[in-house]
Amino acid sequence: MRRATRYMALCLLSCNIFFGVVQASKLTDMINKQTGQEVSVIKEQQLKQDSNLKLVTIKELKTGFRVLGFTNKHESFFLAITSAFFTSNDDDRNLIISEFNLVNHYNMTFKTQEAVKKAINSLPNDAIINLASTNKNAKKVFYIVSDPMCPHCQDELKRINDRLNEGDVKMIPVGWMGKDSAYKVAEIYSLVKEAKTDSEKIKILQKIYNPQYKAKPRDTKMVEEVVRSLMGEGKVEGTPYIIEEDK
Repeated sequence: MRRATRYMALCLLSCNIFFGVVQASKLTDMINKQTGQEVSVIKEQQLKQDSNLKLVTIKELKTGFRVLGFTNKHESFFLAITSAFFTSNDDDRNLIISEFNLVNHYNMTFKTQEAVKKAINSLPNDAIINLASTNKNAKKVFYIVSDPMCPHCQDELKRINDRLNEGDVKMIPVGWMGKDSAYKVAEIYSLVKEAKTDSEKIKILQKIYNPQYKAKPRDTKMVEEVVRSLMGEGKVEGTPYIIEEDK
């Protein structure tokens, strides 16, 4: 209820500003002054249809709740985006839909991430694949719960280098989608613990996540324990499940 109230406050703020209640301050200062909420801009992207507008994602510092919206190059207004949005520019539409879905996914994950982090911290070390960022200045950590049989998880793995440029990755494979999935995860556990480098770990993941790869039957006791710890109501209810944190 509180999150909904905060979101409505930001939406109301955006409407007021859009219709003329504009101040000359920067975006975060303006929002803080009018709502009392401390926020930060965590992403901004230029739109192609209008060079005066940019797409921004803001985060409320106290709760971590995120809102996607528009501002201008002077950052003199903020207009929150709802699911009903139309534009004649296909690139802008695809960008906005993608970012809107990312923000919604984050906010849904945010509700359960405390319970999931607690469960992750209780897992055996072999169940977590630690990959160090390739960027020494990176300031993020990604926890990725992923099933090798899940098409969206396979797509997410293709972005692993982008993730590693942004921060460290702690990947937790889960065998949630039947026996074949469990066999794949059991094989990942077995091979990754022998890997010497992060590159070797990634190659193992890419090999086993390939939809054409079929793992041989093997013991799945630890796989089942991980699923019991992580999956279920109030925790991970679908994959990929991604927690993004600042270091």
